[in-house]
Amino acid sequence: MRRHKIFQQIIPSLIVIAMGVFMAPGNADAIPSFARQTGMSCTACHTAYPELTAFGRHFKVTGFVMSKSTKPYEWPPPLAAVAKVSFSHTEKSQPSGSVSDDWANLSDSSTNDFFYFPQILGVYYGGRIAYKFGAFVQGNYDGVADHFNLDITDIRFANTTGDWTYGVSINNAPTLEDLWNSTPAWGFPYEFSPVVPTPAAAPLINGALLENQVGGISGYVLWNNSIYADVGVYRTNADGVTEFLGAGTDTDTVVDGAVPYWRLAVMQTWGKHSMEFGTYGLVADVFPDGFNSGPTDHFQDLALDAQYQYINGKHILSAAASWIHENQDWDASHPLGNTTNASDELNTIKVNINYYYRLSIGTVGGSVGFFQTTGDSDALLYSPDPVDGSRTGSPDSRGLTLEADFLYHERQKLVLQYTLYDKFNGAHSNYDGSGRDASDNNTLFLLLRFMF
Repeated sequence: MRRHKIFQQIIPSLIVIAMGVFMAPGNADAIPSFARQTGMSCTACHTAYPELTAFGRHFKVTGFVMSKSTKPYEWPPPLAAVAKVSFSHTEKSQPSGSVSDDWANLSDSSTNDFFYFPQILGVYYGGRIAYKFGAFVQGNYDGVADHFNLDITDIRFANTTGDWTYGVSINNAPTLEDLWNSTPAWGFPYEFSPVVPTPAAAPLINGALLENQVGGISGYVLWNNSIYADVGVYRTNADGVTEFLGAGTDTDTVVDGAVPYWRLAVMQTWGKHSMEFGTYGLVADVFPDGFNSGPTDHFQDLALDAQYQYINGKHILSAAASWIHENQDWDASHPLGNTTNASDELNTIKVNINYYYRLSIGTVGGSVGFFQTTGDSDALLYSPDPVDGSRTGSPDSRGLTLEADFLYHERQKLVLQYTLYDKFNGAHSNYDGSGRDASDNNTLFLLLRFMF
């Protein structure tokens, strides 16, 4: 009865909000800062934000500086805003208190139905700073965590000479500066619920390091619009020169020294088609939880990725895939008794395909994504625990994400998403040792995103 009542209260509220925004006039002066700066439609750079087109990748690699203005700087500054409202529901409730009842959560979370108004309020600087310097920097109020933090940071200098484009990026996550949506920072799903159970295991490059735990600098080159190479180095945001890149975020993953990152991709565009094949990876030494000195665990991540796009007028078809292999040497955690094995391996596969159709008032379409994580069993690393643990000591998880999208004048986005699990933390049934099945974590997620 309570769950039914919550649905009766929440769904009409979301419909009213959506109608109020989607029926508003779609004037050009209300689109985000990149479009205002260039005088182009959002569809020039995006199939459906944040996925980039070939032109969007060109705009990014050249430093966000392309402008309709002849001035050497942007005035007024290219500022924009984003607001997100969301509703999440899982098949079975989490234990009481798993998610805090902050003011932004308008529902009764004891039923595991979460209605966040807002989930996110963000302001970002997106565009040219001056001359050949540009940036995409976003700061958020996070309604789930009830605090402010610096989120996306990508500050660039870029230049083009002949067949070469080269640049430097200061950013706060490996792969954030990348051009394709097959790498972790910009990979599908682009929107997801932050308050539902997720698999326990993820490679460092697709997990902790995406959460503003490190910051650094990378240099990149693009030759003849065919070969792209990027080399960077990162350090912890806990202190020192990169501390500002993690502003507002607790540094839970402390790395020791430098974290080298590399990226190499071959790309080709012909007619309405474009394709990319590439590799990327990093090496990191990480202190065990609660330590910032002494022995470290050693991680090596190596990945392969590919992306294909077909854009023909109103029809857009995209597909992306990535495979990440991680070697984990528990040089610190194993002697502490935190792992059974001295070393482990982890593999993840992600594949998604999406189709969009452009209408006169926006874009409609959807995506299907497959994900799988496999790795060595480790009874201490993946131990039994309600909801988040593993009865078998295995990190294996597998499932699908189905998503339908509607973008009204490309500025406002309605997302209806369903994620279903066939395996979660090592098993199909009673995976945590407390009677929870993988399907109990199946998630319905509804999001409204407004960009101004």
